[in-house]
Amino acid sequence: GCRPEPPIPEMRISQQVVNEVAALLHSGMNTVFSVFHDIALGKDSVLFYQVFLSLWIISIIGSLTDFTTLCYTSIVAVLTIPALYQKYEECIDRYMRFAYLNLQMYEMVYERFSAKCFHRARDLVIEVLKEP
Repeated sequence: GCRPEPPIPEMRISQQVVNEVAALLHSGMNTVFSVFHDIALGKDSVLFYQVFLSLWIISIIGSLTDFTTLCYTSIVAVLTIPALYQKYEECIDRYMRFAYLNLQMYEMVYERFSAKCFHRARDLVIEVLKEP
C-alpha cells in the first residue's frame, strides 16, 4: 500500500522578526535617500564626481556588450579576482605601492605645472583688463 506522508514542519515567521527587518530596511533606505539627496544638491562634490564617473564607465561598458555577457563576465571576475589576489598578494601589493608613488609624483608635477599656467593666465587676464 500507501505509505504515510512524512511529517513536514510548519514554517512561520514571527511578527517581531518582520518588524525588525522592516525597521532595518526603513533605516537603510532613508540613509541611501539622504546620500542621494546630498549628491543631487552637490553637498559632497567628491562623491558626486565618483558617482558620475562610475555611471559613465558603466555606460561605456554597457554600450560595448550586452547584459548577459556583462553578467557572466562580472560573475567570473567576482569569483576569480579574490582568489588571484590571495595567491599573488605580495606581488600585487608591491606593484600597487609602486603605482601609488608614481601617481603621487605625477600629481605633484601636475600641480606645479597647473599653478604656473594658472598664474600666467591670471596675469594675462589682468593685463587685458587694464588696457582699455
